[in-house]
Amino acid sequence: MLLTILLAASAHLANIQTARTDDWTAFQNPACLDQTERFQISAQYDNRYLLSALNTAQVQFGYCNPYVNVGIGYCFYGYSKYQEMQVGLSLSRRFGRFTLGLGANYQTIYAGDNLKYKGTFFPLIGATVDITSKFTLGVFTSNPFLQKIRITDDEKQALPAIYSIGTDYRFYKGFHWSVQGDYDPTSTWKVATSIEWQCVEAVNLKIGTYYCNCLVGCLGIGLRFGGFGLDTNVEVDPRLGVSLQVRIGYKIL
Repeated sequence: MLLTILLAASAHLANIQTARTDDWTAFQNPACLDQTERFQISAQYDNRYLLSALNTAQVQFGYCNPYVNVGIGYCFYGYSKYQEMQVGLSLSRRFGRFTLGLGANYQTIYAGDNLKYKGTFFPLIGATVDITSKFTLGVFTSNPFLQKIRITDDEKQALPAIYSIGTDYRFYKGFHWSVQGDYDPTSTWKVATSIEWQCVEAVNLKIGTYYCNCLVGCLGIGLRFGGFGLDTNVEVDPRLGVSLQVRIGYKIL
């Protein structure tokens, strides 16, 4: 049985995104594509446990307007003998305090010349609601119908099916406290929390943790210069080691 490794990660610490409407990450909650900036583009690199064979690269583009927000993303993981690729389209629209998001992803797996490329489509569905001006609730599901990739006539590869709920509390200007719970019926569950503080205009400091089979600590820093942004996050898994994530982006009003 092939094991799907490609799981596009949020640029927010501890992979928290479901209720963070200040930024959007492709393949996460499409309802979070609801920024004041009209255009946004970014590139992201993830390295798991400092192993070159576990690198993931991702690029995305978003366009926000008063009618329908549109985002596209591409994500790649792999090496010569095994590869996974994912492309996605996200749409969202705000209705007062409520934002609804829908998306469609196509994921492929390549496992050598004998199997070639195999792929399938699956949906994303998400929503956010501003309970107050400082508190946001988000819900999100990816692959809710447990879609699988047919590898051979007798074998199908299960894809992750994520059901997520999260909150974002902004009790002070430039301060986010986020909590999120994820459940994948094909494997496991995860609980995460993080705090992000804009200590000065151009610098965000981040600290967080999540539990998924074990407790993982997270630290990060975000730099903002005009429309440019650079985020660097580090995770320390006591069993497997250090993971690094770097994202650079640009937003245009």
